[in-house]
Amino acid sequence: MDALDGGFWQYEDASYPEVGVTYFAGTFVRHPLALAAAKASLLYMKAQGPALQQSLTAKTDYLANSLNTELTRQQLPFFVAHFGSLWKIKFKEDIPYSELLFTMMREKGIHIWDGFPCFMTEAHTTEDINQIITICLDSINEMVQAGFFPSSLYSSKTLSKQQNLISPNTPPIPGAKLGRDNKGNPAWYISNPELPGKYLKIDLN
Repeated sequence: MDALDGGFWQYEDASYPEVGVTYFAGTFVRHPLALAAAKASLLYMKAQGPALQQSLTAKTDYLANSLNTELTRQQLPFFVAHFGSLWKIKFKEDIPYSELLFTMMREKGIHIWDGFPCFMTEAHTTEDINQIITICLDSINEMVQAGFFPSSLYSSKTLSKQQNLISPNTPPIPGAKLGRDNKGNPAWYISNPELPGKYLKIDLN
């Protein structure tokens, strides 16, 4: 381990790392607690054998397949990618305000960082996984009904009747761009032909 920590040394005396260390980057990668945790994890994985990864993969498959079945049914523009114990919500295209999905899930008790991968662990129970699935689908359906996500189950006419909202995905006029008005509310704008570089707000009423 000398190549990692510089050899034996300790605080409060004249000792110091006397061996040239190998440079590598990472957060806490040489911290004694991180190394101890890594060793304990490896020993546990060795003791459990292949059944550990097989169990985690089965849990992840169940979550991903449950979500993807509904996402496919509604023809929504995102899916759950997964491999082993890793899974991640991935969007097939850029959708305005898509990150609100993660905010809504957090408000319902499921914390997922926007755009980051997730990992299944032994601590996750079947009840936990079902809760993730339920809250994720509830949040998705709320955003669909609010007009944020296009779904095969809702037509644009149905959505416009249900919600007095601006559709973030369908410009009312070709070439219109989505922005915010002086009150911070979403609004559609078109280029002002009389003032290049300026925009006119579209009145949808």
